[in-house]
Amino acid sequence: MGLMQRILAALIALAVFAAALVFASIALGVILAIALIAWAWLTWRGRKLQGRSGVVVEGEYREYRDGQEVRRIVHEQTTERRDPP
Repeated sequence: MGLMQRILAALIALAVFAAALVFASIALGVILAIALIAWAWLTWRGRKLQGRSGVVVEGEYREYRDGQEVRRIVHEQTTERRDPP
């Protein structure tokens, strides 16, 4: 192989490496953007679940929607909700 062929091979190898690096960077950016959107959506949907754990001691629970009572639960025993370890 002549010197010109080696130089050309090295330039082609560098171009292929640069193209692979650009593709990998774009793919990583897309994957991170999708993960961020999924995390934000799950956080938004899960905000209703915060504050629902605790202890109820002979209490009464009522749920209202649009000013109308839709559910009423009376606890006669002490119940404790435990989160799994």
